[in-house]
Amino acid sequence: MTFRFKRALRAARLIGAMGAIGAATVGAAGTAHAASFFDGFDGTGGAGPAWETATWHNGTPFGCGFAYSEVWKDAGNMVLNVNAGTGRCGEIRTQQSFTYGKFTTRLKASTFAGGNTSFFLYTGTAGTASHFEIDIELIKGGTVLHTNVWKGGVQNYKQFPIATGWQTLGFEWRENFVRWFTVNAQGGETTIRHQIVSVSTPMRLMLNHWRGDNSPDAIGFLGQWNGGGGQAQYDWVKVE
Repeated sequence: MTFRFKRALRAARLIGAMGAIGAATVGAAGTAHAASFFDGFDGTGGAGPAWETATWHNGTPFGCGFAYSEVWKDAGNMVLNVNAGTGRCGEIRTQQSFTYGKFTTRLKASTFAGGNTSFFLYTGTAGTASHFEIDIELIKGGTVLHTNVWKGGVQNYKQFPIATGWQTLGFEWRENFVRWFTVNAQGGETTIRHQIVSVSTPMRLMLNHWRGDNSPDAIGFLGQWNGGGGQAQYDWVKVE
């Protein structure tokens, strides 16, 4: 996407967000659920004020620790790097939480074996009743699209073959379903999966790029990591 087009799209999203301020709701915990969000990742530096950058290690099956050093903007893209030499990788999450909407990104996944390029919503503690999550994960060298929804610590996933390179992907989260889709160059959507499920817990939008630790769980999910690393790139993300 050109800078000019991204700037116009960002302006349109800002106008839409301003018009939707009066429609924003506040949940029982006092969390405001914004009607829209857009980041074109222009400029330089780190992720920016709309995002929190992770600086921790999640443990197995993650084979790297998240660090500021592996998150930066370059040529209008957000770069999340897996540094094979230092054992560091990149993750960011929005400061705000969302309840329902369409979540879309244009991204280019990494293609090294044993890596994961992701775009997802998350809240809670993994594997417990507080755990809710809606996932797009590109695995197996970027050739497999892993779609998943976690509800109360229980997952429901399906996987699909997918081409590598730049592509636009997203999911629509509504009161009674989640729908995953691709977007073509003309803006047309093709539904990949439609799952009947009811999830209403607010979640934060997250992007991360990591590699497995070659434990049985990591190999079963991501494949064998053979020492590779590199970048995942995100041109833009939007919520509407």
